[in-house]
Amino acid sequence: MKIHGEWRISVVGNVMVRTTAGSFNERGTNAVFQETLEKMPQGRPWVTLGDARLWEMSNAASLQAIPAMRDWLFEHGCVGLAIVLPGVIRSLIFQRETGSTPNELMQFFSTLEDACEWLTSLGFPFTPADYPHSEFVSQFLAKQTHDVLHFPAIK
Repeated sequence: MKIHGEWRISVVGNVMVRTTAGSFNERGTNAVFQETLEKMPQGRPWVTLGDARLWEMSNAASLQAIPAMRDWLFEHGCVGLAIVLPGVIRSLIFQRETGSTPNELMQFFSTLEDACEWLTSLGFPFTPADYPHSEFVSQFLAKQTHDVLHFPAIK
């Protein structure tokens, strides 16, 4: 089965930035988690900025795998998870299907700026200017626009 979904993962100081785009299947979700394990900071507390502004949902198996992955990260040094997920409906679906409820370790935000403010309040300074995936976001959006503009006409 082919991996579905696109992502970038970078570590900036003690902030792991994970940007997801497109639709994910279980193999895609597992691949993101594997890369997270390879890149996560070791031997010190850290936080995660999960940028899901371009995420276009996931299948049920993919969503159901997320809670165990999230819990593992919290047990291994992650002390905060800020998820940027604009749109009330997508946020509610994600929260319901993954058993995610906002708490002291995890918060949901509609903007990158608000997520950065929260991470900074936890003692992990990070601003939108520190965000390392702007080029990935631009390329994904350009590809989406290209695909829409070149969609074959229905006759």
